[in-house]
Amino acid sequence: MSEVKNKRLSSNPIALKILTECVKQGLSDKKIQQRLAQECGYTWTTDSIGRRRRAMGIIKQAGKQIDIDAIDTPALTMPPHGLTDTEKANWFRDQFKKTHLYNTIKRQFEKEEVGVYLEDFGLLCCQFEDIVISEFMQVDDFLKHRILVDRQLILGRSIQREMADLQTWFISNPKHDNEDKDTIKFRILQQRQLDDKYRYLKAINDRYDSLVKERQKIYSSLAATRRDRLDELRGGKATFIELVAKLQHSQDERDRQGRFAELTKIAANDIKSEFRKPAEFPDGSVEPIIMDADTNFGDEDYE
Repeated sequence: MSEVKNKRLSSNPIALKILTECVKQGLSDKKIQQRLAQECGYTWTTDSIGRRRRAMGIIKQAGKQIDIDAIDTPALTMPPHGLTDTEKANWFRDQFKKTHLYNTIKRQFEKEEVGVYLEDFGLLCCQFEDIVISEFMQVDDFLKHRILVDRQLILGRSIQREMADLQTWFISNPKHDNEDKDTIKFRILQQRQLDDKYRYLKAINDRYDSLVKERQKIYSSLAATRRDRLDELRGGKATFIELVAKLQHSQDERDRQGRFAELTKIAANDIKSEFRKPAEFPDGSVEPIIMDADTNFGDEDYE
């Protein structure tokens, strides 16, 4: 039984894997709850299990069989070795297109917006190649926020163009003292429209600022989740890849590691020399620990 460090079901990759297997087997949420409690040592509510199941695209309906073909894992595998960054990004996009989530975003967004989602999805996944489900959900939220931000910018641009047209009309049609009622009414209507545009633009800008702040929070949360997971994998120690990178780019690091290697070699030789001297074992026998071509088996004084 594995220890549960994160009690959020969506952030526990082991529990999510078990959940996927159970759903494919057609188990009820209650049975899944029991299986998770048995294998993970923690009891999630059936509501949490049901929400996660529905997030996978599996919605139970009376009298209908579950479509297990809809169960998939979005871009949670590693790309083949040796791909360029561009090839990796395209690989992640192709993997995503095979999931039910791709069909979902096609219903949620316009064609151009789906293209933006896919483009940024591939680039983000290149930064998080061994992405897990909890990180994928954060990437998904981040990209959707990106599209909402773009919508506000597009809408703001449209409002500004309409305001420019109204302002041009006022410049081309200056007010006169002898205007008839229809002209006065039309002028008042144009002024009201311009005032409304200013209010709309302010609301759009406020919404834009709010979305940008929220998007930054999502990105910071994704980065924090990433750092925590990598720290857990590293155990707080430097990885071999990090060490190689330091050796490639730092002469000071190469000198430092070279000194460590030389000291280790000297210490190893000293140990070998010591182990080639006779030593008394618990059974009373006296002989060298290492016996090779460099061991002196004569009457040499080892003191």
